[in-house]
Amino acid sequence: MRAYVHATVIDVVGTAPLRDHTVLVDGDRIIAVGPAGEVPVPEGAEVVDLTGRFVLPGLTDAHTHSDGDADVVQGSYILNGVTSVREMWGSDDLFHVREGVEAGDRLGPRSVIAGNLVDGHPSLWSDVPGAQAPTIVADAAQARRAVAETQEAGADFVKIYSRLNPESYHAILDEARRRGLPVAGHRSDHVPFVEQIEGGQRSFEHVHGLWPALCGDPEALESAMARIELAPDTHYASWFRQVNEVEWEAANTYRPSRASAVFARLVANDVAYCPTLVMHRQLDLPERFRPNDPRLCHTSPGMAEMWEYVLDHLYLKGRTSDEAAKRRVLFDLRRAVVGAMADAGVRLIAGTDVHAVGVVPGYSLHEELELYVGSGLSPLQALRTATIEPARFLGRESWSGSVEQGKVADLLIVDADPLADIRNTTRIHAVVTRGRHIGPEERAGLSAQIERRAAL
Repeated sequence: MRAYVHATVIDVVGTAPLRDHTVLVDGDRIIAVGPAGEVPVPEGAEVVDLTGRFVLPGLTDAHTHSDGDADVVQGSYILNGVTSVREMWGSDDLFHVREGVEAGDRLGPRSVIAGNLVDGHPSLWSDVPGAQAPTIVADAAQARRAVAETQEAGADFVKIYSRLNPESYHAILDEARRRGLPVAGHRSDHVPFVEQIEGGQRSFEHVHGLWPALCGDPEALESAMARIELAPDTHYASWFRQVNEVEWEAANTYRPSRASAVFARLVANDVAYCPTLVMHRQLDLPERFRPNDPRLCHTSPGMAEMWEYVLDHLYLKGRTSDEAAKRRVLFDLRRAVVGAMADAGVRLIAGTDVHAVGVVPGYSLHEELELYVGSGLSPLQALRTATIEPARFLGRESWSGSVEQGKVADLLIVDADPLADIRNTTRIHAVVTRGRHIGPEERAGLSAQIERRAAL
């Protein structure tokens, strides 16, 4: 048993920090939380004095792609206090990693894993070298079969993508509902966004697909989305250029009244939104990418080279100076609309799109929270997007997402108040994952171990 004493607990389900509190952990569970004078420390318990320090729930990155060296990626999550992830493109490797983590054979976060990505024909990823082959569907029968295969593979949800036709899209939602599987992912280019909100999709990813529904002429801009046609070399690059054109026009004819109506539908249907602003920042402002970023020592070997290739061949190919200027404006508009969603009560869940260009496992989630505060959220609202809100979204609220009696001992302990400055989430003293305390010395050892592994 371990007793964390004289801590300030950040109460993400309430409003005010709980000062001078004791948190008792037995095994992988929190068995008591209360004022220091009211929670006795059992005889024989290991005592950890947290005077001047702050205890938060472990963080959740709700949009990850944890391919690469598992020891590097999984270790980087834990090093940064990310104790849960939602994997958005399942693979055999990710299921094997989860088995090892749950068995206690390796260090890593809890994970919720999608099935193989389901897309229309041709898929955005069908001609990208090295990409995992998606499941491509062209009609309702193939779409229903893809959902069945997702369930048979043991996946937790269906991940859908941008090029699904209306018949396939609705068949996936219907079949998944029948089988009790959630559906999450991109919006379809071919189905109006509002129709998708009403159709049962549980979450939408990234701040681009929603713009046509928020503009002055949604019918025209939704039609423009549906007219996008893919060209080779590569499908993704051609799609990205065309989406940029649509979103530029839509974002610049933004109508707050239409946005309010759309956001109200998201709230009414209990649909979550995962903005991945840190990913958008990297793609809208690619000059921020630095191949010599010191955090790259915590990424898989060859990742920097892969990111440079992706930037050159998928995102920057054909980008003019005029388009680059538009992208800088678009990023500011993306931040503004995230703030507007928060004001409207939309459930925001923090995700980063690890391993998008420059998005480093673990570190990126702290950047995402900082971007949310810069978009108008309070530090407490930002923390909720990475703690209690993803727990509620995943149906884990009864046992995860906050520092409360009976919940799992997944904790982040920091040296300064994150409610005073959200950047203080990076001032990490210790991490607790499944009840295992990883203090300063062990964290330093883990960091060094990751660096050695990444250098191989």
